[in-house]
Amino acid sequence: PDHVRQFAERLAAIHRAGFDRRQQFAREFDDRSFFESLRLEPYYAYSAQRMPFAAPFLERLIDDSRATRFTLVHGDFSPKNVLVRGDRLILIDHEVIHFGDGAFDLGFGLTHLLSKANHLRDRRGDFASAAKTFWLTYRRAIGGVAWAEGLEERACRHTLACLLARCIGRSPLEYLRPESAAAQANASSLMMDDLPRLMTDLVDEFVRRLGRA
Repeated sequence: PDHVRQFAERLAAIHRAGFDRRQQFAREFDDRSFFESLRLEPYYAYSAQRMPFAAPFLERLIDDSRATRFTLVHGDFSPKNVLVRGDRLILIDHEVIHFGDGAFDLGFGLTHLLSKANHLRDRRGDFASAAKTFWLTYRRAIGGVAWAEGLEERACRHTLACLLARCIGRSPLEYLRPESAAAQANASSLMMDDLPRLMTDLVDEFVRRLGRA
């Protein structure tokens, strides 16, 4: 749990500093070609082609991702890109970094925790709790900043989109068994029709739907 909290605090620190120095970073990290080619196309656009039912949701999210720019975005913020040294977390792999919408980082990171909840049924409650801890710690760490309005809703959208994309996109999670991937794709796509307003509700609903599989 402490690593999960640190994971969230690292992201909040990146987003706060990115916003505070937005004039500088907007120039220095203006190139989003890697984000387009490594994230938007293989994750969202390709998934929209494979699942027409989810296409309107994903296509709108692509447009919003291109239009929303307020902070530094890591673009590959996941547990696999964290080294643990003693009690400290060290973040690596910054090739997709750009100036854009920090909600993508939240959805990307939460997807790994929730996908593990899907994969490891006997630890499902632990990973669901970790997902909530990650989100709530992040919200506390950023405080009442101007760009926080609307952030939770966009983070929920990115979480559902990434959960789907890691099953049917060009970069599926290799550890998910076919039946687990199908259950995750089904749960996340159906939730797009009735998007939860709160991230904690999204976690609960996703886990509940997995329980039916």
